[in-house]
Amino acid sequence: MQVSKEARRHRRKLVRRPFLAGILLWSTPCLPSFAMAGNGVEFVGRWAPLSNAHTATWAGSGVLLRFRNSSSVAADLTVARTVSSEPGAKLYISVSIDDGNRQRIGLTYGSHPRFVLASGLSRGTHTVALRDENEPYFGSLQFANPILDAGGSWRAIPNHRPIIEIVGDSDATGICALGPLSPAVPAHLFTSAWASQSDSWPGLLETKLAALGHPVEVVDLAISGSTTGSEAAAYDLAAPQSGNSKFDAYSGLRPVSFALLWGGVNDHNHGGDLAAGTPVTVGNLSPFQRGVYDQITKIFARSPHAKIGLLDYIDPIAEVPDWKPAYMQVLSLFTKRQQEQIFFLAVNDPPGTSNACDVDPKGHPSQAMHESWAAQIVAWIVSQNLIP
Repeated sequence: MQVSKEARRHRRKLVRRPFLAGILLWSTPCLPSFAMAGNGVEFVGRWAPLSNAHTATWAGSGVLLRFRNSSSVAADLTVARTVSSEPGAKLYISVSIDDGNRQRIGLTYGSHPRFVLASGLSRGTHTVALRDENEPYFGSLQFANPILDAGGSWRAIPNHRPIIEIVGDSDATGICALGPLSPAVPAHLFTSAWASQSDSWPGLLETKLAALGHPVEVVDLAISGSTTGSEAAAYDLAAPQSGNSKFDAYSGLRPVSFALLWGGVNDHNHGGDLAAGTPVTVGNLSPFQRGVYDQITKIFARSPHAKIGLLDYIDPIAEVPDWKPAYMQVLSLFTKRQQEQIFFLAVNDPPGTSNACDVDPKGHPSQAMHESWAAQIVAWIVSQNLIP
């Protein structure tokens, strides 16, 4: 569908509208008392535990805080610079209360002690969710010392949501999702203000599945500029570009239920390269294929019963080669049982859709394109019963 400039400007205003519940956008020097987190705090996605804090760099990494009888909740947040050299850059987070609309907040680099995530809450039980909106390119987020009002108490968070991992490049990070369709002057593409994980197709995947009664936890393992090979290497990491610590396990030791791989755009020939020679062996796979093979191998090693979806990008205008033949050669190297756990979907770029921010002639998807991709993938997942 075509999205007008006016509609996109209106939508960006809605994204930034404050909650009626009263999220404060500044730090406060202190709160009345501390309440230790216990089992009322769950780290969503991938975090690297430190001695006194947790660090995340993957887009969409989050924290759930469930409590009762506290009018506010705060925590110590720290933003550390990694790769981005954007002047005045911020790391964006989003905060929601009881599954309400997400408030997008930009944090400058440095410490934000006792940062108030929500205030003015009624008595009773509430769940506040914090999410990192940006990918490792823009910095790391540290979270520590969640605090409630005096008399507040933490409540257990059920660990029953299936986990969906998404492995990809900049298209899956939300780069340019909030960018202008027609900027007045040329602008640098990689700006944290335009990058939104919530508005990327992985973020929309989580939102749309929840609306259909399929609540899931989407883990967005995507890094701009990556190839299938580098994506496979980063798959093992808890917080890439912040440290080399390996990822241990998800909250509650839950395995991955479904993994989606959409790689190859940054590889030679857009991922269409086939194995060199017959029979197909691990040794004669193309670089694209070897990256996919390593990704699948690592996913099965961690979650043997996971289902895996291989996504292919079909553009009716651009001359993008079909990736399916390369995918099928890779699948031939796995056992019959593993092959039965692997599925394939061709994701179409409908003609006439506003495909990319005009600031980006390379074709990074606009928010309209993210919406289209997410809708196609959700329909496929639900119709094929690919998640519990």
